[in-house]
Amino acid sequence: MVFMISTVTRKESLKRRCISTLLICTAWMLVEVIVLLVLEAIGTDESVINDAGSFASKMCMLLLSVLLGRYAKKKQYAEIPLRYFIIILLVPASSIYMMHHILHMAAFHTEYSFFSVAAGILLLLVNYVIFTVYDRMGQAAELQSRNRLYEQQLDLCSHQAEEREGYYLELRRMRHDMKNHLSGILGMVNAGQTKEASDYIQKMLDDGIGTGADEISHTGNIVVDSLVNHKYALAQKDGIQFEARVFIPSVLPFQSGHLAIIFGNLLENALEACRKLPQEQRYIMLEATYIKEMLQICIKNGSPEKLKKDNSGRYLTTKKDTGCHGIGLASVEQALADYDGELFTQHEKGEFQVSAVLYSNSIEEK
Repeated sequence: MVFMISTVTRKESLKRRCISTLLICTAWMLVEVIVLLVLEAIGTDESVINDAGSFASKMCMLLLSVLLGRYAKKKQYAEIPLRYFIIILLVPASSIYMMHHILHMAAFHTEYSFFSVAAGILLLLVNYVIFTVYDRMGQAAELQSRNRLYEQQLDLCSHQAEEREGYYLELRRMRHDMKNHLSGILGMVNAGQTKEASDYIQKMLDDGIGTGADEISHTGNIVVDSLVNHKYALAQKDGIQFEARVFIPSVLPFQSGHLAIIFGNLLENALEACRKLPQEQRYIMLEATYIKEMLQICIKNGSPEKLKKDNSGRYLTTKKDTGCHGIGLASVEQALADYDGELFTQHEKGEFQVSAVLYSNSIEEK
């Protein structure tokens, strides 16, 4: 019953629900035993001891749950490894077994009543320590995940810096070459060689002078344009058909780092999925619009038929190094949380679709 209630009311992973359920049941049992022994010690009538003990223990648990709900801070935790989870799970399970036998021993040997109470309190403290250890392990895992997230941000920022540096050098080269071209054209015009000048200009246009052949996004937003154009260049190298319809203003009311995480991770996931497919099935379609203070991002891409998920329904990475990969969507969700954003995923018939929504009005409310 406790597990079912926890499943319905709390959106947590299976591991945390199992740990919480066992700890609650263990604490509940120990409190009942201690209350029962205390009532017996003070000479409570046997006809009412069961009802009084049951009522007192439930009130204690209700008080404990109210205090935890009021003062416990909601934190984000990452999943701990399975082997540590099993070891921690054995502690409350063994506490129930031990307290059950201690209770039987105290029932037949009244001289062990004080020992039973002391053992119950000690086991409660042990389970509290175990809960704290689990809590700290979850925080450490979350901190490790955040560190990997910051590494991703640094990589994205590095890519942006390289893109901007490349564009700056290309612009300088074009300006230098353009002076030479204009000087040559001016000489032809002054010499009356208009036909030669016209042919020269046409050749420049045919060669693509001054055009951005490798650019697919021209919004004026440096972060979005550099990321989309960089991923587009990678897609071209891998033979992936890439279409982008990005209609956003040059200035958005969102942090550049968050935009880099969202666009960068979603596009990288799409590229990674396409690389696993045959050449004819590789495609990416990106749509981004900003309407009524709401940024909408939608990406569709070819995808393998089967994708792995964890217990909470999140998609898992197919790479061997799961410690450094597989946190893309989690990073996106974390970035969206600052804008009350939402992330939707859909996978069917060899196509993966992910949509992200950010609300700029949530920034003003905060």
